[in-house]
Amino acid sequence: MQTAEWDEIEQDLKLGVFLMTVAAQALLPDGEEAGSRFGAAALGKGYDPKQSAAYQVDELEHLFEMDVSGTRFWKVTRACFDFVHDRTPLDRLNTDDFQDEALNWMNYFLAAIPRDEYATSLGVYSGRFIERRDRGEEQALPGLHLSAAAKANLADYLQRFPVSPDIDIGFAPFEIAALAGMNISSVRNFVGPGGNKPIRSMPGDKRFGVYGDPLDTLEWLAGRRNFDPGPLSAEWPAWAADRANTIEHVGALLGIYAWTNRVTSEALADRSGLPLSMVREWTRGTIGSIEDAAAMAEAAGIDPDLYTDLVARHLGTAARI
Repeated sequence: MQTAEWDEIEQDLKLGVFLMTVAAQALLPDGEEAGSRFGAAALGKGYDPKQSAAYQVDELEHLFEMDVSGTRFWKVTRACFDFVHDRTPLDRLNTDDFQDEALNWMNYFLAAIPRDEYATSLGVYSGRFIERRDRGEEQALPGLHLSAAAKANLADYLQRFPVSPDIDIGFAPFEIAALAGMNISSVRNFVGPGGNKPIRSMPGDKRFGVYGDPLDTLEWLAGRRNFDPGPLSAEWPAWAADRANTIEHVGALLGIYAWTNRVTSEALADRSGLPLSMVREWTRGTIGSIEDAAAMAEAAGIDPDLYTDLVARHLGTAARI
């Protein structure tokens, strides 16, 4: 599920605020002043106060010519678009403010958009509405919301390292799809409870959906052509090393840093000269000695001295010999 270009998103936005305006004005008596004020707030400069929104647009092209850039919905949508394309390192993004000021508002606005064109002058045969219905959550505006939510959740996961197993539910298919630039139904084929799927599903109540194991998810995403949410900063490994409490955290730290920065496990094996099977075991915490720590660290782009000391500290004194 690739994020649409801004022009397509803005067209979807204009259609959304138009339908919301028509629905809101339909609740009021004809000529009610409150309806005019709402029209101006929703459609901005594009609203004609001399007539209700329902009769203001006969063709989608007329709607797309409107300027709604002064409205809150436009500003929230633009904030989500800019967030998705922001190249700030993921560990430095302020996800709390973004959640409060943009993502939650986008969710509210999307929930308020009518799902058909009834009560408008557009008629019932618009190909645009058929397309919106068929694409569902992957149409331009909802797709942007999913992409922004997926990136925010990934950044939050990285900033909370290591996440406690008690609260770690993994990544939902829509998040994986948004990060991979693939459709949601295709991604579901890569997630499963057995070892025959590249992404193991998390244990838990399946009534709430199937979620992918975070390490499996990031390892798989690193090899997807469209995976590019932004980097982890060079300072993240040292920060994460101070928070690592187990040898599993030590292994995961290296994998997470490499994969998020789009270095695949295959590339780690090639750069380090170690077997791919060993790389995968290492990133899951199966670390027997410090012998290969420096090679693994250099392959991932981590300070080898920092990482070797970290491995030795968790394996104990015997590992230093």
